[in-house]
Amino acid sequence: MNGKERISRILRHQPVDRIGLYEHFWGDTYQQWHADGYLAENESMEDHFGFDMQECWAFNLVADLDFQRKVVAETEDTITYLDGNGAVLRRHKFNITTPEHIDFNVKEREAWERDVKPALLSLCCRG
Repeated sequence: MNGKERISRILRHQPVDRIGLYEHFWGDTYQQWHADGYLAENESMEDHFGFDMQECWAFNLVADLDFQRKVVAETEDTITYLDGNGAVLRRHKFNITTPEHIDFNVKEREAWERDVKPALLSLCCRG
């Protein structure tokens, strides 16, 4: 059974030969393992470990697709910015990490109705 068959059967609650395999690694991990020679050039983690699924970021999860990030603050190591969801996020400049959520413009229903809902509805009308 190959990975596609296995995951398809798992999602349909059908018997499989083994549990489906998948793991997520930070980009820094991939870069370090490649530099240390643990991975061949252009070798994917999925191929190296025999995962049944590959990670794919096919969606932009931002409410306002036209919004340009606005830098709020910057230090030697971090950058803090406002994103298209109205979130103020801080990221490290030299490592790939989960951003730290500092603040949100949308804190109540009225702000969501005013700032987010129109942006999401405009996506339905794009060609």
